[in-house]
Amino acid sequence: MKVSLVIPTYNSKELLAPCLVSLNHQIVAAPDAFEVVLVDDGSTDGTGEMVDALSLTYPLRRLYLPRTERSCRSAARNAGVEAADGEVIAFADGDQIIDPLFVQEHVRCHRDRTDVVAIGFRDYLAPGPVDLGLLGKEFAPEAFPPVAEADERAEVTRALSENLAGLATGWHFLYGCNVSVRKERLLAVGGFDENIKRWSFEDVELGYRLHRAGLVLVHTPYARVYHQAHPESDRERYADWRENFAYFVDRHPGTEVRLQWILDDYFDPDRENRLSWFDAYLRFEFACRALEGRLPLGRRYEVLVVDGTGLPGAAAEVARRGALTDLVVIDTTDDRDLPLTVQGLRTGRELLYFKRPDPRVLRKAADAFGFTAPEVPAAYEEAAA
Repeated sequence: MKVSLVIPTYNSKELLAPCLVSLNHQIVAAPDAFEVVLVDDGSTDGTGEMVDALSLTYPLRRLYLPRTERSCRSAARNAGVEAADGEVIAFADGDQIIDPLFVQEHVRCHRDRTDVVAIGFRDYLAPGPVDLGLLGKEFAPEAFPPVAEADERAEVTRALSENLAGLATGWHFLYGCNVSVRKERLLAVGGFDENIKRWSFEDVELGYRLHRAGLVLVHTPYARVYHQAHPESDRERYADWRENFAYFVDRHPGTEVRLQWILDDYFDPDRENRLSWFDAYLRFEFACRALEGRLPLGRRYEVLVVDGTGLPGAAAEVARRGALTDLVVIDTTDDRDLPLTVQGLRTGRELLYFKRPDPRVLRKAADAFGFTAPEVPAAYEEAAA
């Protein structure tokens, strides 16, 4: 299976160089197992010359798109998809440093089925320089600034369930910075909407269409990217967000799409008592659950704890019990395949999944959903502290 990693960029060569150099360290089955399609959306800052001067160990093609009034992230990504040779298309942004397991873990998601949308998270680095020389030699944490903030979506999955397919709003988790899907599935829904030109929603809107087309959304926690800090304007981004939200609702006038307006309580920089992203998102998620008649009140959950001794038959047991009752799965193992298997199940019942959970967070989830939290190793709590 070949992966084509599509990366759009525009006048950001200082951020792009660490991104491309970090990809030298991908752990893949064969040198031709992945390619990078770099889509230069009309850069005038010497991006091309910078790329040519790098020593890269993987196949890279640079597409240069002359800048026009139609230029945007969506058009750039679509051009990259059209040029890509891989069966699986992955997306990342040019301002990221990419973990060596990125390609391997996205491949894991698509290995056994063709209807998956694999979504990874990104962590935010503190401001500071990147040691490009050291990064070129090894993927060493000391080559770039430390992580200052974890992905905001991770707080939701830890609190509610790491079964992304079980969230009412899982489609909103598709961000273009770390996602993959089979090329034919992407083309079948028309790719990115090129009418969404400014920041925000071009990726979420695609997630909504893929979800509506019946694809399974799964979270891959081991395919990570690291966002390099650079100046951004909350006020400009909010203006973009409002404009693109209006277009999104016009194209898809469903109630669940309109409910995204709840997130305005976070994005509006002038709002008094501005909510955190997490609190705003919980309101959005539970509003959509109410719309679907899926509020946890009155449900009776069974709890299944998976440890090393029960791992061989765990997937079959989850499928069997999940078809009979609402189920909470507590996975205490290091296995990387079980999370994907669980997220791919369609039991017709509620299926909550927690991987090596922090006991404190698990107790909060138990209170919210009304199940009894089992004892889990104290080491999880120590690791989270």
